Order: sequence, then structure tokens, then C-alpha cells
Amino acid sequence: MLLATLFHNCPVLRYNKMKQTISLNRNELFLQVYKKGKRSYHKNFTLYYLPNGMPCNRLGIKAGKKLAGAVRRNRVRRLVKESYRLLELEIKTGYDLVFAAKDGCLLADSLEETTGAMRHLFKYARLFVVSSDSVKSKDVKTESSK
Repeated sequence: MLLATLFHNCPVLRYNKMKQTISLNRNELFLQVYKKGKRSYHKNFTLYYLPNGMPCNRLGIKAGKKLAGAVRRNRVRRLVKESYRLLELEIKTGYDLVFAAKDGCLLADSLEETTGAMRHLFKYARLFVVSSDSVKSKDVKTESSK
């Protein structure tokens, strides 16, 4: 019941593994994020992001036909989805996110490399949630270094 009240504006499916995210699958929404949103770059991916005013994120993945064959493109999509799922609780909510795959992502064919690339993108986009625990751990590190 609590989950339904938190996400009353988001049509989150019951079996969705990502708790705070729904799929971005309409072309108009992709185009809106491309035109009005901001960008963050990495050698393997480009992240386009735009605030959506909802209590959840919407995720879109672009792996065009020029990138590779269907099997390789689907592998890239699966890696991006899993990396996002692992980082989801650390990411701010209320954004439309589009990951555009580049040629370099075909060489980075592991979950660790994809997760590292996504961490880089979210860090430079300033989309990580700052928790009080991380602030305390930084204070402890600075005190011990004195």
C-alpha cells in the first residue's frame, strides 16, 4: 500500500525489478530529452537527462542499428539495464534518462566496465544522491589525515 502511494503517478509494474524506474519507450519522450535535456559523456556511452517532475525515473536505452548486429545490441542493452539496476538506489529520482551507446561499448563487454562507465556519467551529471553516511565518512577521512 505504501509503495502504491509513493508511486501513484508512475505506472510501475508489479514484476519490475527496478523499484523506482519505468521504461521510456515513446519516441516523443526520447526527442524531448535529446532537445531539452543535458548531456554527460563517456567514451562508451552518452547520458541524456531531463527532470520529469515525477517521483520516479524513466529509463531509455539507444543502441542503433549502426552499432552492431541484433545480438550485440541486445547484450549492450542488458548490461546497461543491469548496471542501472545495481546503481538505482544511489541515483536521484525525478529524471528521464537516455543512455546512447557508442562504438566503444562493444569492446567493454563486462558488467564491471559498464557499471564504471555509468558511475562516471552519473557523477559528472551530479545525479548521485548525497547521503549523510557518505558525508560522515568523508569527514572521518579528513580528520584522520591531519
